[in-house]
Amino acid sequence: MFARPKRNKQVIVDRQILYLHEVMVAKCLAEPTLFTKVLENLETRHTQGIIRYGSYLLWHSILETRDQPELFASLVLATDSRTQALRRKTIFGGVLTEAEREAALTTYIASELN
Repeated sequence: MFARPKRNKQVIVDRQILYLHEVMVAKCLAEPTLFTKVLENLETRHTQGIIRYGSYLLWHSILETRDQPELFASLVLATDSRTQALRRKTIFGGVLTEAEREAALTTYIASELN
């Protein structure tokens, strides 16, 4: 078996993270009360130094668009390197149950095999 170069592994991880965020965004938009948890996560991560002030401001500005679902989704799911980095330290923890997360990953893996 050949080891994949680090870059290929990161691309695969970024695609998985993107797919999970698609699922989390859809769930948050369907259940807006989840945004309370997401905002709490943002504040906690900033206070604990897990994310820097620039990332905090960017996440906060993205969350302010939640009343415009298409814009909100496009901002969270953007494929630029800055947004990819934001998603790696996501503030959407706790939005999906473990069963939902596993189902999403199973769906993602199946889509990659086709």
